[in-house]
Amino acid sequence: MKKRLLKILIIVATVLSTSGCTDFVLKTVMKTVDPYFHGPGIDGTQFEKITENIYTFRWNWYRNVVIKTKAGLVIIDPMNPDMSAALKKELDHHFPGQNVHTLIYSHYHLDHTSGGATLAPEHIIAHKKNPEYWKDVKHENVLEPTRYISGDTVLNIGGVEIHALYLGLSHTDTLYAFHFPSERLVFTADLGFVKTVQPVGVPDKYAPGYLRAMNRVIAIDFDTFIPSHFGYGVKQDLIDWRDMMEEGRHLARKAIQETGTPGVRNDQMSQYFDAVYYPMREKYGDWHGFNDMFILNLVRDIVGESLGY
Repeated sequence: MKKRLLKILIIVATVLSTSGCTDFVLKTVMKTVDPYFHGPGIDGTQFEKITENIYTFRWNWYRNVVIKTKAGLVIIDPMNPDMSAALKKELDHHFPGQNVHTLIYSHYHLDHTSGGATLAPEHIIAHKKNPEYWKDVKHENVLEPTRYISGDTVLNIGGVEIHALYLGLSHTDTLYAFHFPSERLVFTADLGFVKTVQPVGVPDKYAPGYLRAMNRVIAIDFDTFIPSHFGYGVKQDLIDWRDMMEEGRHLARKAIQETGTPGVRNDQMSQYFDAVYYPMREKYGDWHGFNDMFILNLVRDIVGESLGY
């Protein structure tokens, strides 16, 4: 296993140090990471009732939440057109005749904000900075918000109180987590998983702010934890995930101190690997995607710790 992962590590290092990427390199890397996104319990769809008012819908590795209120349904993150189309069928089946009163975007990323038109929401809520990012990319599948918010915001929709918690610069600077006090439940987008390592170190992650965001959510009194990918669980799962991320960062930081900043000595990548892989495997080797994503996460942690992000 070590030789296989080291081979991928060398390939990733080559990709990072050259201007191009051959088909061979691309195919090799994708064969390593592809199993992370597929398999039993991941592929397909599932609609479940979690509490009296909250449901969750999984479309492959993506997951969102649906809130039943007296005013209609509330959905956090449409994700993409295909997922929204599949969700619309579930809503028509489970809530015939009920409208989607509000669609909420957790942050600006296109993989969380596309496809909402299928749900025909009356209201759309997003952080006020979202348009600053959307203007720079093609976002024709993103419905324009009808209301912008900033900072912590309490939403009262149809008798259900939703605490939108602004998490600052963490995973973008538009990120919200959502706390439902009456349901003792928290939904987070791209902020922690359940016994699953992060994909590629979490793209667009400012690690110090990300840690602050997780600690803020952990400080809340809740029972059920629903992340935006893979399975859901309990508060302890988020705590465990926070500890896993911090352990990886700590080991990467220590490896840099002992081996030096990347690029100043020979065989550094192999030494980084030995310093981080074995301690992490002992604690988290049975988590989903550990080997599939280890190399990419290691590269992200080494680069991030070296640059201070």
